[in-house]
Parts: sequence; C-alpha cells; structure tokens
Amino acid sequence: MRIAGFLSLAILVPASAHAAVIFTEIMYDVSDTDTGREWVEITNTGSSAMDASGYKFFEANTNHALTLASGDGMLAPGGSAVIANDPTKFKTDWPGYTGILFDSSFSLSNTGESLALKDGALTVLDSVSYDSSLGAAGDGNSLQPHRRPAPTLVRAAHQTPR
Repeated sequence: MRIAGFLSLAILVPASAHAAVIFTEIMYDVSDTDTGREWVEITNTGSSAMDASGYKFFEANTNHALTLASGDGMLAPGGSAVIANDPTKFKTDWPGYTGILFDSSFSLSNTGESLALKDGALTVLDSVSYDSSLGAAGDGNSLQPHRRPAPTLVRAAHQTPR
C-alpha cells in the first residue's frame, strides 16, 4: 500500500519543469545600412523561467557572450528577449521596445548562415539556418522560424520584436 501510494504521487508530480528557449525572429539585413542594426529574438516556450544572462549566441563559428543592456535577464514562460549587435541603434529603430535587451558583438551574414543559442555549458538550446532566398533581404522584413513541419524553415514577415 505504501509503495503504491508513493508511485501514484511520483506520477502526478513532475520532477522538474523543462524550459525551451528558441529563436523566434532574425533581422539579418535591415533596409539601408545594416551595420550595428542586426538582431535576433529568443523566446522561452517552456513552463519555467530561465536566466538567459549566461547564454552564448553562436554565429560565424564564434560563441558570442551576451551582456545585459536592459531588463533583468530572466525569461518568464512565454517571455522574449532581443540580442542586438548594438543596443543603442536597436533602441533608435525600436523606441517603444521595453523588453529584455542583450548586447552582443556579431555581424549576421546577408547571404545566410547557421545560428545557435547555447547555455553556459555550451549545450545547444536551439539552432536555425537561414539564407537570403527565404526573403527579408533588405526589404524591412525579418525572418521568423516556422517550426512546422521542420525546425529550420523560416519565413519572411514584418519585423515585430516583442
């Protein structure tokens, strides 16, 4: 009886909530000059908060550190953050943005590349590939990973950092 009660309790209470942080938007080729104006958005699709301040943005074979520019670095479930090449230029382009903002030194390829988000132990949390044939090549749109049917498909859409 005690064993059966313990087993039923163990089945009802999950050991831990799993959080998944994924890329949700890529602004790789801003209209006009894009120097310092590139950014990516990440979103926590999990059920628990995640501290993104120790994450790395992998691009051009480099693990780029993230430096908190505004906010507290904690991604609530469903919450998003922007990783910007230049937070000052990002805020000039998006003056109404009030969310979490990270600074990182990178330059996204205008022809395409593979990106990854890694935790502090350099474990890949998410990765996505894009190329300019998918759209958003200097036309004011961004790429937004479309997770169905394949996680690497992206579509061009109007830019919308949350």
